[in-house]
Amino acid sequence: MKITVNGKEVELKNSKTVADFIIERNIAGKMFVIEKNLEIIQKENYSTAEIKEGDIIEIVGFVGGG
Repeated sequence: MKITVNGKEVELKNSKTVADFIIERNIAGKMFVIEKNLEIIQKENYSTAEIKEGDIIEIVGFVGGG
């Protein structure tokens, strides 16, 4: 399935939900927000938020510092 992630087209192998996508892209454990088709997905909904062909995903990470 092809989707767009942070402006680049990518092919997903096994991701059916946002939770699957996080595991497949190895971004678990980091501070981030996921937006799907211009809507922020709440963390508690990652396992039920389905990813479909053509979806646009934006991952915004947080970096601390001073």
